[in-house]
Parts: sequence; C-alpha cells; structure tokens
Amino acid sequence: MPYAHCKGILYGTMTMELGGRVTIECEKNNLQAELEFKLKPFFGGSASINQISGKIMSGEEILARLSGHWDREVFIKEEGRGGTELFWNPSGEVRRQRLKRHTVLLEEQTELESERLWQHVTRAICEGDQHKATQEKFSLEEAQRQRTRERQQSLMPWKPQLFHLDPATQEWRYLYENLSPWDPLKDIAQFEQDGVLHTLQRETMAGQTTFLGSPEPRHQGPGPDRRLRKASDQPSGHSQVTESSGSTPESCPELSDEEEDGGFVPGCESPCPRCGKEAWRLQALHEAIVSIREAQQELHRHLSAMLSSTAQARQAPAPGLLQSARSWFLLCVFLACQLLINYILK
Repeated sequence: MPYAHCKGILYGTMTMELGGRVTIECEKNNLQAELEFKLKPFFGGSASINQISGKIMSGEEILARLSGHWDREVFIKEEGRGGTELFWNPSGEVRRQRLKRHTVLLEEQTELESERLWQHVTRAICEGDQHKATQEKFSLEEAQRQRTRERQQSLMPWKPQLFHLDPATQEWRYLYENLSPWDPLKDIAQFEQDGVLHTLQRETMAGQTTFLGSPEPRHQGPGPDRRLRKASDQPSGHSQVTESSGSTPESCPELSDEEEDGGFVPGCESPCPRCGKEAWRLQALHEAIVSIREAQQELHRHLSAMLSSTAQARQAPAPGLLQSARSWFLLCVFLACQLLINYILK
C-alpha cells in the first residue's frame, strides 16, 4: 500500500495524501505492474492532487503505460499504438456496484470496540476537520495512558481476552483464528459471538450441525448478541466483517424461506438449489483466496528482508545534518521564504 503523507502540520491547512510506489506481480503469467502515487508539488494546482503514473511489464518488456488520478479517471497507452484509452473511471454506477458493507450497530458494540471508540475521530476525518480529529485522537490516547498508569500502580497485568503474543514473531495474533480454507460443501455460514468467530458446518454423515473454533460449549446456545452472516458474503475464515442479527445459528434466518418450502435444512443430506448455486460461487472465491494468501506470504518475506536491512543500516552512525550554525541559518531562511510565499499566494 502507498504511505500516507501529511501536510500543514506546522502552518496552513492540514491535508493528507497518498505517496510512494506500489508493485503488483503475477507469477503465473510473469506480469508486473508498477504504480507511483505522486504528491502534490509546492506550486501545483488542483489537477496535481492524487496523480498516479505507472507501467505494465512482461519481464523487462514494457507493454503499456498508465496515467491519471487514482480517485478519478486513469488512462492506458499500449506500446506500439497511437493514442490513450480510458482504463478506469470510478463513476457513480461503479461505486454502487461495490460489495455491501455489513457492520454492527454502535449501540450494540462495547465501549472499547474500535468503531465505537474512534467514532468521533472518524467523523472529524470524514468532515475534513483534521485539527478536531487530532484533538479527539489525543484524548483517546491520553485516556489509554492513564489506564496504563493505573494498572502499573496497582500491579495488575494486562491480559487480552482475544489476542496472544507470538513469542517467535513478537506479534499479536487472534486467539481463535481458523486458518483452514472455506469449504463450500461443508461450511454454511460464519458468525461472531462475544468477539469469537465460529463456522457453522453441515455434517451429512452424522446428520447434525457442528461448530468450528468454539472454545466453550456455551457458544452453541442461543443468545441475543448472536451475529450471523451469509456464507456468500465473505467466504474467507479470516474475515471479521459481521452482520447484526438476533437469530441463532440453528435457526439460520437466511435459509428460512427455503425451509418453509421444503428445501434444505442444516443437518439434512440434500441441499437446496440455492445452496448448490452458492457452492459453485464460493468455490471460485476460494481459488481467489488461495492466490491472495500466496501474495501475503510473498509480501511477508519482502517485509522481513526490509526489516533486516533497516536494522543493519541503523548500526551505522548517520552524519548530523544540523550540527553547524550555517545549516541552522539556511533552514531559518528557507522557512521564512516558505511563510512569505504562502502569505502571498493566499
């Protein structure tokens, strides 16, 4: 992903842009795309915001070049051909075709769930008020520091309920993660209860429904906080996007229409036509998920190599850039010129 670049921290209006280079590789077809997210130049206008440029290559051969804006139109020009063509345009029709976002209502979330905890920061960012977002963020972080100081004074260790620290990688991992791939022939739906993800499965041999990833039998019982989603919405076992529902997994409200018509019931041997159609769709999605996991593993290897090179670079002492009075004087002159230009341009 490109990095986020903030401007206007010391003076002017605080804005945020995306910058850096992004590389997308396809090992199967030996194709590679390089995209550069460009930052707005100092004297640039509104047309210089969110610009990108890139190229598509097959090995060392350049097949096409890309240009435009990542939030507007992107054009492509194939090598050996004349003009450019429209490659991507996020129009209103395209935006309406995006996947439906399933979230849990704020009043149903606990006080420390991220969406509810950071709701004021999110609202300020959406309104474009970066200063208010910074103030809200500072208030939340200061409250977290205060709770940490209170725990240290009372000698009470912090024990997360849903995560554990991996001693090998020193990274926090989800306690009930299920790395098995989604099986459209056995898996029916995935739901979340008390922060724990469960998979509702269909056992044709035993003639009953079982649950995967349940730490305790109590999660199989009915409850008002049960959040259930369709299997066709998110096939991956890693997804934590949930849909609010007051039904239990045994009732399976998404399949209630078919059950009334004599169709498939969880635990029966013959699936309904809808389940068969969803099974074929989920099979295609499963293949896409496998390729994404391979890309994630490759990205992890690249990050490990970058961290190793960074650690080696830190061992070498870096020369001081502002150790002389002349450097400080030039810096002050440069800042004064920027303030003067900013005042004139206003």
